[in-house]
Amino acid sequence: MFMKQLTANNLMGIWSLVPTPWDDHGDLDIQVLRHDVAYLLGSGVDGLYTTASSGEFFALDDAEFRLLVEAVLDEAGKVDVPVQICCAATDTRGFLHRAELAVSLGASAIQVILPYYIQLELEEAFTFFEDVARVCGNVPLVHYNTGHAKRTFEVADYLALQDRVPTLIGTKLPRDEPLWFTEICRCVSQMSHFCAEYAFVANFVGGARGMYSWLAVTNPRLALVWYYTCRNGDFTEAIRIQKLVNRFKLEVKTTWRGQSDAAVNKTDAMLNPNMRCGLGVRAPYLSNSQDELDSARNWAEQHFPELLIL
Repeated sequence: MFMKQLTANNLMGIWSLVPTPWDDHGDLDIQVLRHDVAYLLGSGVDGLYTTASSGEFFALDDAEFRLLVEAVLDEAGKVDVPVQICCAATDTRGFLHRAELAVSLGASAIQVILPYYIQLELEEAFTFFEDVARVCGNVPLVHYNTGHAKRTFEVADYLALQDRVPTLIGTKLPRDEPLWFTEICRCVSQMSHFCAEYAFVANFVGGARGMYSWLAVTNPRLALVWYYTCRNGDFTEAIRIQKLVNRFKLEVKTTWRGQSDAAVNKTDAMLNPNMRCGLGVRAPYLSNSQDELDSARNWAEQHFPELLIL
């Protein structure tokens, strides 16, 4: 188990998503989940996060959520790698039920998605965060500032919230907008702000402390090399990798049949021969095919071979 308390100062680096695997009957496959989590925990990444959009939180009932979190945190208990559990629900009560469970099982932090069916008023969102913080106690919070929640936070919102919720230590800011990202980092410097891949170099320059990453499940080595290339100031090499990552998105990923985060990220994962999660996502969302995976691998062999070199 990760023994240190996560803080805004030590929350950094490359954090890998964890795909949620289904068996041939469409049920949660705990054995495969444990295998994949054990591999990722030993891959050198700085942490893992589960049950966000890539982990199909919206497809899990409460019993499955419990089984998944128990298995992931049990595996994490064998090593010194932190794990964030993402929680989401359409109401406060449902969210708190999942958050309380994750805290009781040893989550290093709770990643927070706002209730998303009806857009919250700003004061409703702030009160929701206060309720979550009260239930989670000393376990820190990270805000997943996703557009799927309809209500997204800007600089002024974080400045107003940080005094009301002092355990909010970080954000996941998925919009690939470097000026927006830089302004949040500059003005809300008490938190640790993470980005995604497609503007990583620009966002790193703007203040990103790390990345919540699909690349880390495809190739943990490359994700870490890229991160440390930025930290070491070798931006010529960092930009070279950025161009290849973005080209992979534009020329390959946009052609896939399944475009949900879960479908795309499971295909990302299955480019890694050490992962066993499979391509399938729960209906109504479309899964990608073995042919699409093979085509992606062929493209990478020709244009981005280091993506496949583990």
